[in-house]
Amino acid sequence: MRSATLCLTAVVFLAMPALGTPPDHAEWEQTFADEFDGDSVNSDVWASQHSIRGGEKPEGRWPENNVIEDGVLRQITKREDPPREGKEWSTAHIWTKEFMQKYGYFEARMRYGRYLNNAFWLWRPGGNPRPHFEIDINEGHTPRQVAMTFHFYTYEEGQPRGDLWSTSRTWDAPVDLDEDFHIYGCEWNEKLIIWYFDGKPVRVLENPNAHAPADIRLSTVIMTHQLAKDGADITGLDGVSMDTDWVRAYRKVKDLREPTLPEAERFELPRIVEQDRQVDLTGERTELMTEDFEGAQAGLLPDGWQVGDREPTVEADTASDGKPLLAEENQALRLGPGDYVFRLFEGPVTGRVEIELNAYNPPGRSEGLLLVTLGDFDQSDAEGVKTSYYTGDIGPYIHWYYRGFLSYYTETDKWTHFARRTRGTWDHFRFVLDVSQGVFDCYAGDSGAEFIGGGVFRHRQKAARGIGLRHRGSKGTVYVDNVTVRRID
Repeated sequence: MRSATLCLTAVVFLAMPALGTPPDHAEWEQTFADEFDGDSVNSDVWASQHSIRGGEKPEGRWPENNVIEDGVLRQITKREDPPREGKEWSTAHIWTKEFMQKYGYFEARMRYGRYLNNAFWLWRPGGNPRPHFEIDINEGHTPRQVAMTFHFYTYEEGQPRGDLWSTSRTWDAPVDLDEDFHIYGCEWNEKLIIWYFDGKPVRVLENPNAHAPADIRLSTVIMTHQLAKDGADITGLDGVSMDTDWVRAYRKVKDLREPTLPEAERFELPRIVEQDRQVDLTGERTELMTEDFEGAQAGLLPDGWQVGDREPTVEADTASDGKPLLAEENQALRLGPGDYVFRLFEGPVTGRVEIELNAYNPPGRSEGLLLVTLGDFDQSDAEGVKTSYYTGDIGPYIHWYYRGFLSYYTETDKWTHFARRTRGTWDHFRFVLDVSQGVFDCYAGDSGAEFIGGGVFRHRQKAARGIGLRHRGSKGTVYVDNVTVRRID
């Protein structure tokens, strides 16, 4: 017998968290239930992933990893010998084929599998009309961590691909979650998303944009980084499972009283702070330095450039991993995560400075290039050299921030976003600084004529004595080329 039932009878439930009921501040009708009391997963109700996971992930996900035993769905982790489609391990992922619901209460009685990402979630697939979002009712990790996350996409006008945003909180349960079953629930309505553990609300989020039907999903992932952190052997995962006793969904009929809830959180999208032009462009320009990196030997820096930290190098500009060429037979400065390089001017500049450069920042949501003007620092102090890009008499602290934001940093306001640019492509920038006033403007585009924003210096710099370039992110590669610095008189 296979079971997955729809029930449309309105019933008022009493609060019995151990058995599983929707919150008692409202009257609910049950719209979906699977008690997993058959001999196999109901393929009329549930679809299953039938493929490997990409990249360095160790596993595939296959239908036969979903097994029902004694009224419990066991999503079993297996060692594949021989490897299956190149993967030595397998886990499981199922979702409702037909059932989707907008708003309601969703719950599952589950027992964690150790070293797995144990997930019970709602998903608005991208193939449906917008909005697209994900509510992770439980994305838990042993022994006690319950992760409650909301992911959603925003779309810029005319862009087919969305930009993913997330807000997450973790909560530590009072017991080890792989030792017994617990009930993970989520109440979702037009105004709020409320996460529950064993009938008690533990997180409340103002609903950013989840206003469309979503399906129900159960899945597991091998937590390789946690295995490495604990020094645990992955072979111990053979046979480990996430166990689900049942899954149920309800729709609210009417409110009965005002619920008692934790304070609601609000997630606001980062915004760009607009700024008018601050620096006069007129005046005679005197070149302080120019560098196209063509004369440098590959693997080394050109004359005048110094290593601040790690191993910045010059290399051939090649097209790889989707990265375009800036020009044929071209060399560029290569910065890996943490690499820092600087060049000093022949003398200090106390007035206006113009910096032009081409920059490539890797795609995705990671952080990228940092540009600063350096003040005076002790070049004989190795540690002082490494930190000269953020300590002492520095000027603007301009960072190609995550998600394509260009941002500047001050000690009082921290990060302020002043523009946004497409990542994963070469871009041309022109920064015009007024050292005496402690402000900068930014221009972009092929000719560097498009004003895109500006800001203020991190410190009130006495004089600009050089420039520093650092990859401030933790992954990907940054490239810089055609750096020119001019004094404006």
